[in-house]
Amino acid sequence: MEKEEGKSLVKKEKKINKEMILWISIVVSIILIDQIGKIWIQHTGEISIIPQVLSFKVSQNTDAAYGIGSNSTFMYVATNLVILSVIFKFITTQNQFVDKKLKIFLSFILAGGIANVIDRVLNGYVTEFINIVGLPVLNLADIFVLIGWMAVAAIFASFTVKEWRKKEN
Repeated sequence: MEKEEGKSLVKKEKKINKEMILWISIVVSIILIDQIGKIWIQHTGEISIIPQVLSFKVSQNTDAAYGIGSNSTFMYVATNLVILSVIFKFITTQNQFVDKKLKIFLSFILAGGIANVIDRVLNGYVTEFINIVGLPVLNLADIFVLIGWMAVAAIFASFTVKEWRKKEN
């Protein structure tokens, strides 16, 4: 009986380690892709992809998301670090309760946030370069954060609907 429990525990730990490696790989990959993209566009200059719709042009964002705020690098970094710490703590301590999809999308948020914090700490601003008409200027980290939050909201909404349906029946 004890041997079976021991094997089960080892198998569970291997699964957790594989998931942790996947999670860390996603985070590191997104950070690298974002930072490489920022370096590339700074050396390349402006590029028009779809004239008057989509272009790449470097912009320095000293404000918060979507230009909100007033040039307080310390406050932005501190706020981001608190949020990122909460997400990291949630992923690592609630591992057995969180499904793989949610971990992946939370890692998008974590990676995007870390990438932008790196910019703020090193430069005092976030490098933005994706110009889409009608939207604030973005970078790859912003896109991952946005996708992550939208997916997390959809997952929680889906879970809530399922719980309501269970209560109705």
